[in-house]
Amino acid sequence: MSQHASPEKLRSALQSLAARLGKTPTVVDMHEAGEYAPEQYQEVFGGWNEALEAAGLDPDEMGTKRIPDRELLAELQRLYTELGQPPTQRDMTERGQYSNRTYQLRFGSWSNALREAMLDTNDGISEDQLLREIERLADELGRAPKAAEMDETGAYAPVTYHRRFGSWRQALDAADLDGDRSGAPKENRTDDAADDSSG
Repeated sequence: MSQHASPEKLRSALQSLAARLGKTPTVVDMHEAGEYAPEQYQEVFGGWNEALEAAGLDPDEMGTKRIPDRELLAELQRLYTELGQPPTQRDMTERGQYSNRTYQLRFGSWSNALREAMLDTNDGISEDQLLREIERLADELGRAPKAAEMDETGAYAPVTYHRRFGSWRQALDAADLDGDRSGAPKENRTDDAADDSSG
C-alpha cells in the first residue's frame, strides 16, 4: 500500500472499487477492500464525500446500489411529460425522485443529462426568459455569471444559450453584461474585427 499516492491514483482506485462493488463505496468498504487507506483520501481531498465527488461518485448513493443511467434519464423524461418542458434543476429538487447533484456527477453537467435524455432544451423558453435568468444570476453574484455557474445554480442549461445566441459570450452581450474577467470595456476589444478581411 503506497504511502503517497497522487490524487489521480486515489481517484482511479476509488472508481475501480465502485465498479467492483456495484455501488458507491463507504469508508468501511475502502478499508476492507480498497487499494489505499481511507485516511489518505481524508488528507488529499479533505473528506470522504469530497473524495467521492472528485471521482464522479455521488455521496448520496453511498452504501446503496448505484442507480442505473437509464433510470436517471427515465426520471428526466417523466418530469418532461409532467411539466410539458425540459425540467430545471429546481424542478428535480422539488418534484423529482433523485438529487440534481447525482445528474451533475454522473453526466458531467445538468445540460449533458438533458442531452442524454434527448430532451430539447429550447422548448417553450423565450429569449426574454433566458436573459432575465442571466440578469437574476448576475444580481445574485454581483458580476456577470459564468456558464458553469448557470449550469450549477441557474434555471436553464448553458447549451440552451449556446443554441439560441451562438455562444455564452453573446448571451451575456444580449443581456448587456460583459463576461470578461479583466473588466476591460467591450469597445476596446477590436482584434477579431481587424482580422476579418475580405478580398
